[in-house]
Amino acid sequence: MSDIRLTLSEDPPETPMADFAFYIDFKRGTGSPSRVFTATSEFIRACERFDRELLKSIDSRIETVLILEDIEAGSLKTWLRNQLVAADDDALKKMDWKRLVGKYLVDAKYAALRFLDDGSAPRELPKLSREIQQIAAATDVRHLPDYAPPSPRALLDALKDFQSVKDALSIDDRAKYIAGERQLEINLSVRWNVDEIEALAVKQVMRSPPSPMILAVKKPDYLGNSQWDVRLGRRTIQAKIQDSEWLRRFQNREIDVRPGDALQCMVEVEHLYGHDNELIAEHYTVLSVDNVLQNQMTQSELFDEEERK
Repeated sequence: MSDIRLTLSEDPPETPMADFAFYIDFKRGTGSPSRVFTATSEFIRACERFDRELLKSIDSRIETVLILEDIEAGSLKTWLRNQLVAADDDALKKMDWKRLVGKYLVDAKYAALRFLDDGSAPRELPKLSREIQQIAAATDVRHLPDYAPPSPRALLDALKDFQSVKDALSIDDRAKYIAGERQLEINLSVRWNVDEIEALAVKQVMRSPPSPMILAVKKPDYLGNSQWDVRLGRRTIQAKIQDSEWLRRFQNREIDVRPGDALQCMVEVEHLYGHDNELIAEHYTVLSVDNVLQNQMTQSELFDEEERK
């Protein structure tokens, strides 16, 4: 039987072959233990979604899959790598495009996270868009004089996704984005809500006069003043109910509204346009609820029909 020898070393473990890492140093004994894994999962999802949009600025034929390289315990450090593939292209074959595009994806996420953490000066979404555009141009992958910036909608979604990562963690936790030699300490004390993030991209708001609508209820808000999930025709939208007296009676169970029922109401619609003059969001506000229309179909029939559409 051969001898087995163990050697102890004070040297840190070798860094995995990864592009970047998300590090969480969590406060032990406080908060929900699931928050650490929720934040990590949200971070991975945010990166996957943002990467797909970022690649449109380089070449729509390039695709990426995020690969989990390693997880370090103690605190939680998740190492990730972009696996890039592209259709046959002679121009791409002549250069080390995977390294250049991979660096672009890492640097663009760094820029978005840093932008989200800046709690001092006024922040402008076009400035972030131009910064990411310059990072894309630095790759020179396509040998073109200009690269398209990410769309305002893509940037908004990325900022919302990364904010959800911060929201999952406790203020006493620590989180870092590790990109090679650079480490960005994520400021968990700077928190944005969805309206604040959307406001960054808004150039103009147009409000329509209040009009009567029938909104089918998918998910009422039984507790607070958040938005209801409702259907307008075939679309699912979110609507905020501003009729405080009706809302009070509903939450006191004086009015019965169930999923599948509908609200006959007066609704104001806001259309938000970005700096590229494209529509980026719609806000629906129920000013008054005039009647509750009970569902004449079973709930399963109603939503089965919706799925078929």
